[in-house]
Parts: sequence; C-alpha cells; structure tokens
Amino acid sequence: MGWNYVEYNPNSKLFKDMYDEARYYFVHSYYVERNDSYTIAAANYGFDFSAAVRKDNILGVQFHPEKSHKFGMKLLQNFVEEF
Repeated sequence: MGWNYVEYNPNSKLFKDMYDEARYYFVHSYYVERNDSYTIAAANYGFDFSAAVRKDNILGVQFHPEKSHKFGMKLLQNFVEEF
C-alpha cells in the first residue's frame, strides 16, 4: 500500500510519453500475479506483480490513477486520447 514505482512497457498507449520514474498510489494489499501475456506495467513490493494489464480492448490498473498526482492524470489523459 502507498506510493510505488511501476515499470511499464514503453510501447503501451496507456503509458505514452509518461514521465520518467512515474509512481502511482496503491491502496490495496491484494495483487494480481504477474502474467507477461497481459501485463503492460509491473511493480515490486518484495516480489513483482502486475500493476496494469491489457487484453484486447480491456484495460485494468491495480493503482488509483485519480490519487496518483501528475502521473495518474497523464495516464487518464492517455486513456481518453488513445482509447
């Protein structure tokens, strides 16, 4: 829980032109196990887990973009413009 850096796929439209060392606010202690088939961003909290996933036109993030300062606002802007 709390702020954490994510490592994202630079080719992902969701993270297009994202700030270097972007960090996001995680509120929950549960997580999604990392599956590289769908993971477009991962975080580490003692172990790697999926922070953002995509399958076809379905996207999901583990963190709260609306609470993630300029990083979350950029992600929401990308979502609106790219999808």
